[in-house]
Parts: sequence; C-alpha cells; structure tokens
Amino acid sequence: MPSSSVKKKGSSRVEDAIEQKLRKKKERDDKLSQDRLEAKIKKKQETSYTYNNYNDDDDDDEEEEKLEEGMYLDRSSNSSRDGGSKKKKKKSKKSSSSTGAAVAATSSSDGQPLFTKGGGDVRNRPPPSLADLEKSRQTAIDPFRAAEEEREKNKKKVNSRFADFHETGQWGGLSKWEKYGICLLTLGAIGVAIFLGIRFGGGGDKSNEVGQTGPQTKSPTLSPSVQPTFAPTLAGYRLTTGLSMMKQVSPTIALPNNPEALIGAKNRAGSTPQMLAAEFILYDDAQMLSVRDPAFLERYALAVFFYANGGCSGDWITSTNWMDPVNATYHCGQAGGSGRWHGVFCNLQGRVTEIKMNQNYVTWKLPKEFVVFEELSTLEVSDNRMFGELPIEAITMPKLFTLILSNNDFEGVFPFDEVKSKSASLDTLWIQENPKLSGSLPLSFCSLGSITLDCANFQPQPVYVGQTSETTFVSDCEAEPEGISPREFTCNEGEGVPIEKPADAPVPSPRVCGTPAAGS
Repeated sequence: MPSSSVKKKGSSRVEDAIEQKLRKKKERDDKLSQDRLEAKIKKKQETSYTYNNYNDDDDDDEEEEKLEEGMYLDRSSNSSRDGGSKKKKKKSKKSSSSTGAAVAATSSSDGQPLFTKGGGDVRNRPPPSLADLEKSRQTAIDPFRAAEEEREKNKKKVNSRFADFHETGQWGGLSKWEKYGICLLTLGAIGVAIFLGIRFGGGGDKSNEVGQTGPQTKSPTLSPSVQPTFAPTLAGYRLTTGLSMMKQVSPTIALPNNPEALIGAKNRAGSTPQMLAAEFILYDDAQMLSVRDPAFLERYALAVFFYANGGCSGDWITSTNWMDPVNATYHCGQAGGSGRWHGVFCNLQGRVTEIKMNQNYVTWKLPKEFVVFEELSTLEVSDNRMFGELPIEAITMPKLFTLILSNNDFEGVFPFDEVKSKSASLDTLWIQENPKLSGSLPLSFCSLGSITLDCANFQPQPVYVGQTSETTFVSDCEAEPEGISPREFTCNEGEGVPIEKPADAPVPSPRVCGTPAAGS
C-alpha cells in the first residue's frame, strides 16, 4: 500500500511537470503567434502588397488575419479545456494540426489565396480556353489590331451593289442602264444649276431680255446714281484734306476753315497770298496733284512765294512759266527741262532741291511755307528787295547746304544756333550787306566751308589780325582743340547796292495778288 501510494505520487509529479512544460510551451506559442499577428498588422499599415493576377490584396490579408486569429482562439480554447490531462493534450495537438491543415488548404502552392473577394473558390472556375489566352496575348501585344477588329465588327454593312464603289471607287455591281441613269441625273442637276445662275445672276443675252420684257431701266439709272456721287467724294476729300495740310504750314489767320470760302478769292480784294495760292492749287491748277504727293505742298509753297513776293504784281525781272492762270506747267518741268519754272530745280523724284532767285527783284519777306522743302539744298535770294525778320522755318531745312541771303534788307538777330542744329549739312553762309542783321557768331561755325558777314554787326566783332588776312574769328577757331577753321572767311566792311528794276520791264496786267494777313 505504501509502495503504491509512492508510485502514484511519482507519476503525478511527472504528469505535473509535463503539464507545466506544455503550458509554458503553449504560452510561448501563443506569445509568438500574437507577436506575429501584431507585426503583420503593423506591416499592413505601413505598406501595401500588389499581386500581378489579383487586385484584392487587402481582402486577402484580412482573410489570412481572420484565419490566424481563429487559430489563436482555437488554441486558447483548447488549452483551457485540456485541464492538464494527456488526453486533452493529444486533442489539442490534433486540433492544432487540423487548424494548420485548414490554413494550408486556403492557400495554393505559390502562396496566392484561393478565395476571391466574393467568397468563391478560384479552383471552381473553369480553365481559360486556348482562344481566350491567344486573344489576351494578341491584345497585349498589338492594341491597334484589337481596335481595328473592333471597328470591323461595328462597321455598317454596305449594299452589295455599292460595295465595289466604296472599296475601289468604281461601279462593279451596277448594271449598264443603272450607270446611265446616274450619269443623266448628274448632268441634269448641273444643267439646272447653270440655268439658275444665269437667270438670277444677271448673265445671259441682254438683247433677248429687252425683246421680251421691254426696255431695261437698270443701265440708265446706274450711271447717274454712282458716278456723280463717287467723283464728288474724291474731290471733297482732296479739298478738305488739302486745306488742312496747308493750314499746318501757314499762319493760322491766313486761311479759312472751309475750302468753299476760297472760291473767288482771286477776284476779291483783301484775300491773302495764302488764300490765292490755296484757291489755285485746289481749284484752278491744271496739274491737280494728289494730296498724297509730296510735291502737293511744295507747289503750294511756291504759289505763296509767287503771290507774296512780287511775282503776281509783275515785279520779278524773270518769271518764266510761273503760275500760268490758264495752263500752268509742272514746276519741275518735263523731261529735258522744258516748262520748268524759272529758278526752281528738282531731283528725279520731283522734289525741289534748289531755289535760285538772286537778282530778280524779289520783294517782301521770306515765306514760312518754305518749311515744306525737305529736300532743299540751295536757297539763293541775294541782291533783291526782301526785308523783315528771317523765319526760322524758312532757313533750317534738314538738307540745306548753301544759304545766300546777301544784299537785302533783312533785320533782327540771325539764329545761328538753330540753323546749326537743324541744318547740320550747312557749308556756305553768306549774310553780308544786311545792315540791320546782327548776332553772335559761335565757334560751332568754325567747321563751315565759307562764311561772309558784316563784321561790324556781329559780336564778338571779328577783325583782321595785324596786317594779315586772318581774322580774330579764324584765330579763335584754330585755338580750339579741333583746330578747324573755315576755308574762307570774309569780313565785309562795305555796303550793298540795292537792285533796281529795269526801265524797260513790262507793266503787268491788273491782278489781285493778295494782301498779307496781319502779323504774317
């Protein structure tokens, strides 16, 4: 009896030790499973898995987690039911082995899930046919071929009679008479279109229409309604635009605002030279130059010069071809120089380049209208009876090279600085024998080729140095850093002789030549 009790005690201790060992092992397994599950959940939160053939990776991970969680719960329940007995231990082993088999059964050999999102088993699906596999492969290789097949599939069926026409452009399925019928219909449509075009388009034979419908009123009414209104429109534009251009280069009070006010100016006392010139250019001139022609304003300036400076009154000694009231020639003349106005020279483009009216008994002031001569290089009006202040506009042309104003009665201060700045090409300046003309000659004129002036009237007064021919102005120029002096500098000390009109000069016919506007 004692021996049997000892034996039982020994066996119970062994069982307790084994049970304790199994319990510790299960705790370790449970701890390991729990750690793996937590690690997997954490990894799922950080990254996402991508499968080539399935796009349900999140659902597959959830199913695996559920299975593992089920395994963990099964193991926990089994361990609680064991009670430390060997029979329960074997049952737990069997349960765990069956659970492992169940987990293995949910995955294929390559690790892919066997269940889809909807719960179906992929093993129950029928295997794809060879045709489906080939179609998938061709679609992946050549998407254009698949698109072409789709178009062919949806292509609208064409009538068999016109199949050849759609494919080759030729009729193959039509009979001969059907072809003839189509051709006749086409020709008929073309004929109808031509007839309608002739009938309603104004074409065809006018004589037939006159015979059928009587005399036509279209042609007689077309001429009076279009031509008379078209010409006045052009004339009106020329009048208004031309007068506006003239007012820009003349004194404001010398011209009216309305071109119609110019009509009859040559017969009215009190008309200004500008009004007479404007009436001639806009209404009476045989040339009728366009306002777009640069010679338009140049001819107007010459007309003002004629009326204001003695040409009209017959004071000029020579006025050949100037301002013929009946048939005025072109001021530049024709080829060969015939018809050219006396003293006016032009270039090949018809622009005035030289005005040489010296010794011609020209009177009055130099016109401001000379500002329009942008191509003028030479202005000679010496030995005349001109007077008054020199308008800056008339002596500062951009291409002016020679300016000769000697032996007149000009007065005031000569604008040396303006002339030099605006007429950079100036080379010859003769302004002597104008006793009322004065000024201060700057050293910027040292570069000119020829200067002649009255020494007593200009400051600083240039005089000759000692017994030499060198003047103080030339010596001052040579003292400059450039050392440039005029090639010819004449200090005039004599007085000019006024020109007299020849005794046998013809007496001009009475003519209204204009009264200069006040202040002009």
